[in-house]
Amino acid sequence: MLRIFLWGTGNIAEMLWMQCQTLSQYELLGFIDNNTEKQGAYFKGLYIYSPEVLDKCRPDYIVILTDAYDEIYKQIVDAHPEMENIIENKYFFYKESILKRYKATTNPEEIEVLNYIKRNGLNIFNYEFSEKYRNIKVEVCLDTTNNLYYVMHLGKRLYFSRDLNNEKKVIDYYKSILLEQDIRSPHRYLVKDFDINREDVVVDVGVAEGNFSLEIIDKVSKIYLIEVNKNWIEALKETFKDYLDKVVIIQKFVSSYNDDNFATLDALIHEPVNFIKMDIEGNEWDALQGAEGLIRSSNNLKCAICSYHSDFDQVLIEDFMDKNNLVHTTSPGFMWFPWTIRQNYVSTKLNRAVVRGIKCSN
Repeated sequence: MLRIFLWGTGNIAEMLWMQCQTLSQYELLGFIDNNTEKQGAYFKGLYIYSPEVLDKCRPDYIVILTDAYDEIYKQIVDAHPEMENIIENKYFFYKESILKRYKATTNPEEIEVLNYIKRNGLNIFNYEFSEKYRNIKVEVCLDTTNNLYYVMHLGKRLYFSRDLNNEKKVIDYYKSILLEQDIRSPHRYLVKDFDINREDVVVDVGVAEGNFSLEIIDKVSKIYLIEVNKNWIEALKETFKDYLDKVVIIQKFVSSYNDDNFATLDALIHEPVNFIKMDIEGNEWDALQGAEGLIRSSNNLKCAICSYHSDFDQVLIEDFMDKNNLVHTTSPGFMWFPWTIRQNYVSTKLNRAVVRGIKCSN
């Protein structure tokens, strides 16, 4: 049984205790925390030590349960360079479960992911290309007319929500969306043989900051930006203020029914469209139920629907596409999703990120 120290007693540790189902398979030696006020107390029934405990006890692993991974990693290695290879990130226990689950796989795509996480630890994107974004330089600007941060994205201003209220938050977020849409990413919406055509009408459901729509704005004839978060709506209005002739911003939850807060795509859009993109935190299948009329009335239609938020989303989305005459494939590669949204446990499954569907002219 592996002997493990857990470093950190905050929200991440709380969530681990609530969601991880395999902790009993390990010998947990206790917690370590830099906060002297916590040291000597107990957390989750385990003693909280000062970092000096590592002078006397060498565990098999130290799992860092904070978002300050780089800082804690450096602290440990500076004091104990011999422990460099036993330090793991907050996803360690899920990593171990995934390695066990896929131990016998012969699938080359799965083997690529497993080899990466053995070397680097588990993350949302488990590919070498993701390392490119770790130290990429990002210049952040503040628009003093509205006090919103923005970056220049492909020569255009891309604004961010007020929730991202300092440069570090903006930089981290922007790096994540660049990584997400890297040409090698499983989350990539567009590729050479699955792209936006000039003069297309596009529906972007779950816009957030709008990087996808901003990249195609000069090409399309019209684009519906559907987002519910009011702070993202504010940022979108700034990002797309020079494109009011072709942009429609809608603040709604997209669903399979209509009420004051929720709406179907059938109720929101009354013209044929050419491209539907959805990334709405696991509610994609439900939203598709309210888009059957729009899909029927739209020829030469492509759909890029996210399928990584739960272990069963891909099956449901593909079934919907089969029933609605959309020929479908999945993006290559896998993502791992570390949150409980559509299921009450953190998955230990590698999921396809995007289902791409095509409906040709009748």
